[in-house]
Amino acid sequence: MLRCYLLAMCSGASLDQHSNNVSLFNLVEQINVPAGASPPPGGTLPLEIHAYLLVDGDDLGTSFEMRFALRADSGLETYSDIFKHRSVTARYRTRTLGLPAPPVLGSYELRLDLRREGTGEWQRSSAAWPLLVVEAPEQTPVVH
Repeated sequence: MLRCYLLAMCSGASLDQHSNNVSLFNLVEQINVPAGASPPPGGTLPLEIHAYLLVDGDDLGTSFEMRFALRADSGLETYSDIFKHRSVTARYRTRTLGLPAPPVLGSYELRLDLRREGTGEWQRSSAAWPLLVVEAPEQTPVVH
């Protein structure tokens, strides 16, 4: 069984080649959109999604699929593309570029869905990343 123990969204990351440690930059929990702007249909936002998984012995070397679900408080869900992976170690980490554009303003949770390749049923991870999508306040011009 695969289990996600960390899910995070950020604007960038760096991997140290010597220690194999990852640094995440600018963790994102809120997106400000311009007033009156509508999201691009089928578009993605230039953010990184990091998922860290534990892999049981039975699943080592087995191909699996994952997708990200952006779930609004209303229940509306927007999905990413499906990505295929295979882990040969007990811990597996992924970095995915592009967050599905949220369709409406509001509060969301980013979730991870997993399944063995070729099976039909998605398993939703309990790990979640909160996201608030709000209309940016209009800025007043600075007068000197």
